[in-house]
Amino acid sequence: MTFAHRLWKALEEKGHPAMVGLDPRPEHFPEPFASHAKTGSRAAAEATREYHRALLPLLADKVAVVKPQAAFFEALGLYGWEVLWDAVQFAKELKLMVVLDAKRGDIGSTSEAYAQAFLGGGQYGDLPKADALTINPYLGEDACKPFLEVAATEKAGLFILVKTSNPGAGLFQDWGEPPLAAQVADQVRQWGSDRIDASGWSAVGAVVGATRPQELAQWRQRMPQSPLLLPGFGFQGGTAAGLEPAFDAKGRGAIVNSSRSILWAHRRPEFAHLPNWESQVEAALEEMCQALASLQQREKPEAHR
Repeated sequence: MTFAHRLWKALEEKGHPAMVGLDPRPEHFPEPFASHAKTGSRAAAEATREYHRALLPLLADKVAVVKPQAAFFEALGLYGWEVLWDAVQFAKELKLMVVLDAKRGDIGSTSEAYAQAFLGGGQYGDLPKADALTINPYLGEDACKPFLEVAATEKAGLFILVKTSNPGAGLFQDWGEPPLAAQVADQVRQWGSDRIDASGWSAVGAVVGATRPQELAQWRQRMPQSPLLLPGFGFQGGTAAGLEPAFDAKGRGAIVNSSRSILWAHRRPEFAHLPNWESQVEAALEEMCQALASLQQREKPEAHR
């Protein structure tokens, strides 16, 4: 089954395109996990493992996709890598799709090692495989080619950075005529042209920030068959308003990520009346899913037949 087919099927079963980022910061965990994490890197890693073992079943009830951010696991040191792979494996056991947010990109041999580690099960084949990976294309085609090859072999997806949601993105991404981001988008379309499945969608997608909805129509025009990963929903200011150009009439086309709005639900005043952190996460998930449901449940032309 192709990556795009798996993705749209999973999202349609949930009825919305929401995904949740796993950005573990032990100091922001709810109790008792935050207290357990205070005595050193091993304790912080173990608290992170326990937290995700409690969190992921809550997420699996509501969303189809999670996005572990590798940097936060790496910051936990030696034990952080074990915790990352444990989270990926447990998520897959819960039938969640996993987009690993590692934003890797380097010279060919190094990219090949990254691709094998994150998508191919590692050198010895004993690591869980992510369903998709984010990559940075800045070093050019020879840096991206190993990711494209391994992703094709594994029937995995790629989300290539095109236009990110951070305030300073324009320094490089808006440079030139056409802008660098537009040139990358055109290359994404070209690289994905031979990985389009029967649904009409490619396995090679793009990262485009949800905080700039006014730009979405131009990115969709440049990459008409590329799935879009839209970060920035929630705490970064992104909302469902204006995201419609990313989706087709069947509600396919993108996944929308939120991290802190869900992970820090226990710190949100509007949920303070709820009895525990689990119910606060569930309330935040429901809020997000309802906000995005209209994007998934778009009017289908066949309904008029």
